[in-house]
Amino acid sequence: MKNESIRAAIRFAGLVLPLTWTSGSLAAQMQATPRASAYGVSVSTPAVNQTSPAAVLPAGEMTATDQANDVTVADLVTAQNAFAIVNGDLTDGSGAVSTATLGAVNILNGLITADGVVAMASSTAENANAEGSSLASLVVNGVALDDPAPNTRVNLPGTGFVVLNEQIPTSGGITVNMIHVVLQQPVLNLFGGVIGYQTIGNIIVGSATSSVY
Repeated sequence: MKNESIRAAIRFAGLVLPLTWTSGSLAAQMQATPRASAYGVSVSTPAVNQTSPAAVLPAGEMTATDQANDVTVADLVTAQNAFAIVNGDLTDGSGAVSTATLGAVNILNGLITADGVVAMASSTAENANAEGSSLASLVVNGVALDDPAPNTRVNLPGTGFVVLNEQIPTSGGITVNMIHVVLQQPVLNLFGGVIGYQTIGNIIVGSATSSVY
């Protein structure tokens, strides 16, 4: 994904979407509160706990943004041109939109790469969706994957697994994680046999959450 496309996605989320929200009933408008958050990269392991860039809709505000030209987290993730932007319509509580966009992404020394990542979560009092989310030129363990369906899981031998286009319903909204790597290590019995796997960390690239309730 070209940088121009990424910037266009940000402008779309920040300027166009708030103008398209439709109001619900008067009672819903008075009671509903928009909530939104987004981040570019998040890594959580026993040795690393880092999230950047990140934006959270402040109480009483309509927008928040954060950006980082380059993000590097140990030898786990590198990303370019990362942006996080959130919007909420406080005049009537009718909608919330969050967006995370990134340019070139490299995870685990090339195990997963993408030319561009867009995570978008839009919520109203009536529904929530991930429309506008996308992965450009995605390659996982040497295999190109075009537009993976929501919650597509791919095993990563010796590492764990990855969930692509992860979409998680939440109270009044949705969370979208475009690339979610779960790091695991084997659990062995007394004879050295594998009896299971233990999660030792998570890497998330392109996350957006929005809700109205």
